Amino acid sequence: MLLTVTEIKKQNQDWLVSGNTGTGQIKGIWKADSLSPVIGEAYQIELDFSITERNAVTVRKAPAKAAMKIKENQVIFTALCESIQDIYFLRFSFDGLEMLEIQHDDFTIQEGDFLTFAKYFTEIGIYPY
Repeated sequence: MLLTVTEIKKQNQDWLVSGNTGTGQIKGIWKADSLSPVIGEAYQIELDFSITERNAVTVRKAPAKAAMKIKENQVIFTALCESIQDIYFLRFSFDGLEMLEIQHDDFTIQEGDFLTFAKYFTEIGIYPY
């Protein structure tokens, strides 16, 4: 997924990076020691996040739309569950396929469902490549 960096802040030893994707806005911890974020630059990224409780995920049937939205100190994610193989593969955009692990899962999510969940900025890893 392509991320264009709009803001960078140092938080403790980490870089907290905000930016825009084709699906919306995101903010999280930059996870690359060898590549520093630059405002205005675009990077291909992968995200790292997990959910500990199934009740933290809202499931909706189609039609819905993938989205990322910053609200207060969290990012609200909505994505299509494209595939399930021990973890959930979430489609945010044509170039944005991310994995979601739900630790205490009840296995009621099905392929084709849209999942919505929120993560604090500090719980989102942004991995540029």
